[in-house]
Amino acid sequence: MTEQKLTRRRLLAITGAGAATAAGVATLGIVPSASADEGAIDSDSRRVVDAVLAAFRRHRIVAVGEIHGQQEHHDALQTLLLDPRLPAVVNDIVVEFGNALYQPTMDRFAAGPAVEDRDLRLVWRNTTQSPVATLDAPMYEQFFRTVRAANWPLPEGKKIRVLLGDPPIDWARVTTRDDVLAFSDRDGHMASVLKREVVDKGRRALVCYGSRHVMHAPPGEQGGGGVAQVEQQTGHRAYVILAGGHPRLAQHPRRTVIPVKDTWLESADTGEFDYLPGECGVPFGAIADALLYLGQVGEQTQSLWNPAIYLDPAYWRELQRRKTIKGSPIDLEQQYRQEQSVVWPTPPASGC
Repeated sequence: MTEQKLTRRRLLAITGAGAATAAGVATLGIVPSASADEGAIDSDSRRVVDAVLAAFRRHRIVAVGEIHGQQEHHDALQTLLLDPRLPAVVNDIVVEFGNALYQPTMDRFAAGPAVEDRDLRLVWRNTTQSPVATLDAPMYEQFFRTVRAANWPLPEGKKIRVLLGDPPIDWARVTTRDDVLAFSDRDGHMASVLKREVVDKGRRALVCYGSRHVMHAPPGEQGGGGVAQVEQQTGHRAYVILAGGHPRLAQHPRRTVIPVKDTWLESADTGEFDYLPGECGVPFGAIADALLYLGQVGEQTQSLWNPAIYLDPAYWRELQRRKTIKGSPIDLEQQYRQEQSVVWPTPPASGC
């Protein structure tokens, strides 16, 4: 058998990320809808890649609400990051899972030069959410490494920049709870990054944040998450895709994006959806433009950290110090040093 060189083009073909040609931006690949039952949606549901590319035709900001820790969600994001069409429409990717204090480190890493692992992991380990969330789950590091790999063959002006959206807390200087609270306005900081680095510079950004941070504010309401704040401050409306599940979508193809306009999703009660921050009584169409369907409850898995990470005595002492400062009730030993099942925990009933 003749050995074939594993080029980037061949890698994309093998993974399926390169299945669509550049013409796919104009002629979007339509995924067949579910069988004709009450849950079927006959609108043009699309692969996540095609849906995001289409949204960027009319919007400078496209936000995908992340399900924290869910492997299937990040699997879908990987297909998006590896698609060769993405750099033509996206300048920046704004992420929740990175401390803005280390933006120079991330700029260097994403552009290609060498960055030591001990410096890189500070990006996700030292966020405002530590120690409740260390972000040591491998999918977060993989996200950054995939952007770097996708950038590798691109010229300087075409490389995608990763913007770290978590406030720039410096844990080396934090000694009191008040020091932590000074960085508590996470949505305000995210909005300032989007406005300063994206909107004011005429760039286009993909936003990967938890759903509550990216959803539109319901009509008549002010404030809200970072994306809603940017919309109110600049007049630029983002395109918001929230990931979730619903019993009526059981037969629908997974990993597709379904627009809400002119479907039952538009008026569906947000509190009825799995994986979303339940807002009983709020129509889904008021807070999102589309739904990313990844499957039903029981079909999802977690991306979990290696417990051996926390055998590092220096890191473990630092997590304990942060726990004391915050007064957090988290059981560090149970959460981080014990093996856990990758099966996604069943969420409580919505109660709507």
